[in-house]
Amino acid sequence: MFCEKCGEQNPDDAHFCRGCGRELKPVAVKQEKSMILAMILSFILAGIGVAYAGNVKKGILLFAVCLICNVLGFGLSYLRIIAIFIWVFAMYVTYIEVEKANGHENPNISEDFRSWTTNRKIVSLIAVVVILLIAMGGVIGALAPHNSSDYIGDHSSHSSSGSGSGSSYSSSGSGSGSSHHSSDSYSSSSNGHDVESHYEGDYGSSDTHGTVYDDGSVESHQTGHTAYGDYQIDSYMDSNGNIHGTVDAGGHTYHVNN
Repeated sequence: MFCEKCGEQNPDDAHFCRGCGRELKPVAVKQEKSMILAMILSFILAGIGVAYAGNVKKGILLFAVCLICNVLGFGLSYLRIIAIFIWVFAMYVTYIEVEKANGHENPNISEDFRSWTTNRKIVSLIAVVVILLIAMGGVIGALAPHNSSDYIGDHSSHSSSGSGSGSSYSSSGSGSGSSHHSSDSYSSSSNGHDVESHYEGDYGSSDTHGTVYDDGSVESHQTGHTAYGDYQIDSYMDSNGNIHGTVDAGGHTYHVNN
């Protein structure tokens, strides 16, 4: 170490300067921040790695904003997407702050990457791919629909319209089915006053057969298979438009009289 008074170089373990005799004070060695630990902290909780690197205010801000977006994101999908981007951004900021804390004045991750060893490059690329896959999965999950009640409601209307007539049933099924899922298929056939139809889609399948009588009354029988269970509908509409029938679903029988 060098003496602050006379500039004489002394052994690192010397207590007094051999040039002027002044007491020497050992220079405190600054402990480097662990990049791996910082990244793990930010991976678990956004911004915590930034705070560990020394920039406490920025770390707490990133953590708070990400937490708020996650909490409010249960009702607003776009806030969950914002939280994911903040989480990824916090990982990048963590790298920058750790490099600054370790004495790198102007860190640049793309330039630094070129000087890394092959093993470090491989590990870093794997980590980046994992982070991006998690982020993409989160974004897709936030955008995916979680409520299929509207879809089921539309298909329940198909069965009721099937009690009307053979032609209206086929038209309603093919139009509404294709509007929801391209993989849905709807087929129907008629033989005089007898009508048959088959539906196959992502949410299940159903078979319907019925008879249209000369007085305008209609008899219909439908069996279906869905993710929620099997069902059977037996209905009859008289010439005055009054509907009578039963619905068997979930081990229960429901009677319909309208």
